[in-house]
Amino acid sequence: MGCEIQLSCFFKGFNKLIRLILKSVSLSSDTFENLISNCPLLEDLVLKDTDNSYLIISNSLKLRSFVFRGDIQLIHLENVPVLSNVLYAPRELVLEDEDDFVNIFSSIVALQCFSMDLFEFDNGTTKVIPTRLPSVLNCLKCLFMSWITLGEFFKLSFALCIIKSSPNLEEIEIKEVVDEILPSFSDITFNHLRTVKFYDIPLEEVEIQLIKVLLAKPPTLVKMVIKPRQMETIKSLNLLAEITKF
Repeated sequence: MGCEIQLSCFFKGFNKLIRLILKSVSLSSDTFENLISNCPLLEDLVLKDTDNSYLIISNSLKLRSFVFRGDIQLIHLENVPVLSNVLYAPRELVLEDEDDFVNIFSSIVALQCFSMDLFEFDNGTTKVIPTRLPSVLNCLKCLFMSWITLGEFFKLSFALCIIKSSPNLEEIEIKEVVDEILPSFSDITFNHLRTVKFYDIPLEEVEIQLIKVLLAKPPTLVKMVIKPRQMETIKSLNLLAEITKF
């Protein structure tokens, strides 16, 4: 059961608040911005099923962890210098402009771990996603992607853009991959990648292509975990044998 948050004109903020969890609440963009900006010590922010299509998080100088799940079109992050852990799971991601995507990452200079659990993607009027972000994500070490449709994933290049902009990636985890893989790996290097994990994936030819790329390219790779959706068919067993030989 949801509720609506309205701040009094006498609201002075929560000067000692470190962790804030908002679940199933309705609040305007102005109310949300006012609330967050008046929590100067906030380090951990969790939003679940928040009823708002556009949110701004700005001047949160202590914020280190941000988790979002629910209905939203866009989140704009600004001046969050120590934010290092982000889990972003919108039910639908809508991009109306190329900058909408870039702005998500433009201020997260300290980002170390990024998780995206994406159920539906709508590129709106956006026709071009940059191949790389304007600023390199030098601190990003771990990337987790779930429920990615790889045909859209590489054609629209939004997640490929993250990978190309993260030269120091050490761990990639992919879960529930569907659709086909397009040949977009030629100019990607993984010089620091140490761990790759695949969970609940079908062992078909397209997944084998991706696995081979991630086995061949990173010189530092020490661990790969593959847990397929099923291992019942002779074809799947043959493909697993092919990976082992490779």
